[in-house]
Amino acid sequence: MKYLFYSIILLFVSSLTIAQEINVDETLANVKHEVEKENYDKALSLIEPLRAKFPQDEDIQIYTARIYSWKKEYKTAIKILSPMTDRINPNPEALQAIVNVYYWTEQYEKCIVYCDKYLVLDPKNLDVLKIKASCLEKLNRDQEALELIEKAAYIDNSTQAFKGIRTLIGHKSKNAVSVSYLNVSTSEPGQSPFHYGYVEYSHKFNKSAIVGRANVGNVSNDTQALFEVDFYQTFSNKSYLYANGGVSTGETIFPVAKAGLEYYFKPHKKFDYSLGARFMHFESDDITLLTGQLAYTAGTYTVAYRPYYDTSNELFSHVLSLQKVNEEKESLIRFELQYGNVPYLYLYNNFTTPLKAYRAGIQYQHRLGESFFVRPIFLYEREEYIPGEYRNRFNVQLILTKRF
Repeated sequence: MKYLFYSIILLFVSSLTIAQEINVDETLANVKHEVEKENYDKALSLIEPLRAKFPQDEDIQIYTARIYSWKKEYKTAIKILSPMTDRINPNPEALQAIVNVYYWTEQYEKCIVYCDKYLVLDPKNLDVLKIKASCLEKLNRDQEALELIEKAAYIDNSTQAFKGIRTLIGHKSKNAVSVSYLNVSTSEPGQSPFHYGYVEYSHKFNKSAIVGRANVGNVSNDTQALFEVDFYQTFSNKSYLYANGGVSTGETIFPVAKAGLEYYFKPHKKFDYSLGARFMHFESDDITLLTGQLAYTAGTYTVAYRPYYDTSNELFSHVLSLQKVNEEKESLIRFELQYGNVPYLYLYNNFTTPLKAYRAGIQYQHRLGESFFVRPIFLYEREEYIPGEYRNRFNVQLILTKRF
């Protein structure tokens, strides 16, 4: 009888233990379900009793800390994780969690310390290597970041995961040199092609940039030059100012003198907008263009509209564009539709008359290696060259840029 009593008690205790284990599993499943719905307060209300009941269970402790970090209560997350990361034998999962917390809170120096602790245990972990490289880039320790990326390339025979960091480092290059050639041809009826080219040097400062450009044009066996300077000034509210000025050696291919000013306002949500003007002085006339832009960006796509108003001739021109950008690869593809006497670069002269012109263009930028860019541009135009008579005009341009 005594044996039967102890057996029943043992069975009862075992049943309670099993029920308790099932209860833990169910609770954790409910916690994860709430996390997936981003109901972090509810998830914490479920897991905190488990954390209190099983203080030695590091998996529960780490997951609790992760929930606090997702909730952006970073100090609490660090307080939970630190005992498991600062001891002699740190918990690898706790290290990975605290690496994320310090990275999200932009504490890059501390983040690197814990990255190094983790990499002692798992030196081939690409996720942690990438975070460390990113921290080094944020701290402007670019050479160390590049060396780490090269080291990581031997691990998986690729630096694909680090392309974005390489791009950010590339953006810090202060100097660039560009050369360009533009051919303008016509057909039905045709005439001798026009040839244009330029050499350009740009230098970036902390909050500004300056560009010097020498243009050369050859039209009907006449060659002239235009020398220009562009200046960009950025402001703390993410707006910036563009200014341009130039003088030429002739009177027909280029304006005798030119100037431009445009202010790009602080972006408003997904919208960007600007207002500006261009002024060109010719020997026999002056031309003023009023312009601006309204752009909407959704993900990698940008739709923009830019009008031009020629105050001298009372002419309106319009440009509608669609552009797709890959920031990591620094590539872009752009489609344009134009109507009116739209100035193509510096090609705007004082022989403008109210004739119709319809254009469609495409341009593409591709990066070769880390610092060389190729940008081909093609623009087709159906041009009314005399009232009621149209011809084809083809603008083909190639721009090569080296950044250093």
